[in-house]
Amino acid sequence: MIKEMNLHSIVDKFENSRNIQEKRKLIPILEKIRANGYNSSQIYASHGEDSAAIQLTPTSKDLILLTTDALLPTFIEKSPYGAGFSAIYVGIDDIFACGGTPLASTITIAYGDDNIGKKIFSGVLDATKVFKTPLIRGHTTTDSPSLAISSTIIGNTTVEHYLSAGGSNSGDFLAVVWDPDGKTSATNKNYWNTITMKSSEEFFHKRSFLSPAIDKKYITACKDISNGGILGTLFQMMQYAKLGAKIDLNILESHIISDNLQFSTEQFIFLFLTSGFLISGKNETKNELIDLVYNANMKFYEIGEVQDKNEIRLKYGENEEILLEEYF
Repeated sequence: MIKEMNLHSIVDKFENSRNIQEKRKLIPILEKIRANGYNSSQIYASHGEDSAAIQLTPTSKDLILLTTDALLPTFIEKSPYGAGFSAIYVGIDDIFACGGTPLASTITIAYGDDNIGKKIFSGVLDATKVFKTPLIRGHTTTDSPSLAISSTIIGNTTVEHYLSAGGSNSGDFLAVVWDPDGKTSATNKNYWNTITMKSSEEFFHKRSFLSPAIDKKYITACKDISNGGILGTLFQMMQYAKLGAKIDLNILESHIISDNLQFSTEQFIFLFLTSGFLISGKNETKNELIDLVYNANMKFYEIGEVQDKNEIRLKYGENEEILLEEYF
């Protein structure tokens, strides 16, 4: 039995979450960077995208992709092996979401306990094998009083194949493509782990729908689902597109009931879905896209549509609420 949701409490929980508080603080920082940083004609895409893209020459059709992430010290302390593994993984789907192929990785690590350092590196090196991204550069501090890990994943694609997070158009459908073959993390109930039990071949097969879907223009925008969950990822995507969206949680709930999931709808929208992508696309080719998604053994959950109106409106039952109204 699905528990009846309180839409207002969901909006309040989301808007006061740590992830959204962090995004709020980033807005003026990004504005300062854009206004005062140096610009180059060879930067094809940068802030706001899952991966920045650099043209090899000003007229080149080939792109180098870069994405960087850092891990929380509390996570490193709790699970040094998992943190090392995650340091490589977190950027891999950023590359895929932009239509790219991961090529290599770099990492910066700081620790003071050699046993922790060994566990971190074990996780890092195991991940490079699963995700086929050799570790080519880095920096290590072995006498640090605190723990730190940051990583950069390098990939490639072409101008024609690059998919922007801000490419949505009014009237596009919005859908979550995700992997149901996973488990909830023992240390974080909001973390849906679909990675550590997969072989390299299984991992890449799950993402095999992306390349043909991008080639055929079935997808207009894509972001991998972040630790902000579906709503946090949607907020970023709509900001980049300078558009709004209407999300019908009744439709999402029907998917959850039909598939007999272990989650309530409220739980699902707050999950960090590893192997999860929020996409927009054209309705006339939606069925062809769904076929590609199912052939990759992934789920396709349509959740709403992109709108010209500058707001994100959530609907559940007959009730509606506007999300983060001050940012639109």
